[in-house]
Amino acid sequence: MSSSLRILALAVPLALAVGVTGTRAQTTVRTGSLAAGDPTFVEGEWFDEYPLDVLAGQEVIAVLSSVEFDPYLIAIAPSGEMFENDDHGDSADVSLVRTIAGESGSWRVQVTSYAADQGGEYSLVLGTRRRTDAETLDEEFTSTGAIPPGRATSVSGRLEGSDPERTDGSFYEAWSIDLEEGSSVLFLLTSPDFDAYLTLVSPTGRAFSDDDGAGGTDSRLDMAVDESGTWTVVANTLASGESGDYTLSVQRR
Repeated sequence: MSSSLRILALAVPLALAVGVTGTRAQTTVRTGSLAAGDPTFVEGEWFDEYPLDVLAGQEVIAVLSSVEFDPYLIAIAPSGEMFENDDHGDSADVSLVRTIAGESGSWRVQVTSYAADQGGEYSLVLGTRRRTDAETLDEEFTSTGAIPPGRATSVSGRLEGSDPERTDGSFYEAWSIDLEEGSSVLFLLTSPDFDAYLTLVSPTGRAFSDDDGAGGTDSRLDMAVDESGTWTVVANTLASGESGDYTLSVQRR
C-alpha cells in the first residue's frame, strides 16, 4: 500500500467515527506534503494552512494523519483563539481538533509537525456539522410568550414562586422563537439576582444548555440553527428556590 493510501486509511475511519461525515456535515479531504520551502514557525516546524468557513455554534472538526512525521494540528478562530492537538488517543500518527465555534468567519487550520525538520505526506479531513452536544429532556415547558422579531431583541421577566418549575425544582419561564435553518443566533441570559441557566430546545426536542458561558453567573448560547421551526428558549435559575429579575437577549446575525 502506498504512503498516501496508508495515510487516508488512518484519517477517514476516524472522521467517520466522530461523525464529521453525513447529511448534516460539510466535509473536505485534503492531501499534501510538508517539506523544505514551506512556511516555517519560529522553532523551525514547516506548516501548511487551509481556510474553513464556519458559522458560530457549529461544531468544527479537523483530522490530520501521517505515517511519515508526528502530525500536529492547529485550528485558529478569526479572533486568534487557538485549538491544538498532537496525539489523538494513543496514536502518534493522528491529531484531532473538535470544538464548538464561538464565532463565525474564516477559520485557519494549520498542518505542522511536532518537531522541527519533520516532513512528508499527510491527509487532512476538514468539516463543520450540527452540534452533537444535545440532550433529550424528559420534561415539557409551559410557554410564557414569544420573543419579538427583529435583528436584536430582548424580553425581561421575573422568576418567583408563582412560575412553573423544572424537574429539579428551579423556577423557569419559556419563550418561543421562530428560526430558519442556516441562520446564526446568539442568546444571552443575564440576572443581577440569581445564577442564570439557559436552555434552548429545537423543534425536534434536541436541547442545548449553558450555565456561565457569558461570564460570572450569566449564560450564553451561540447557535448555528440547523432546524427550521419554532424553538423554545428556557430561562431558569441554576438552583431550586432562587428568584429574581432577568433579561433574555437575542441577536440574529
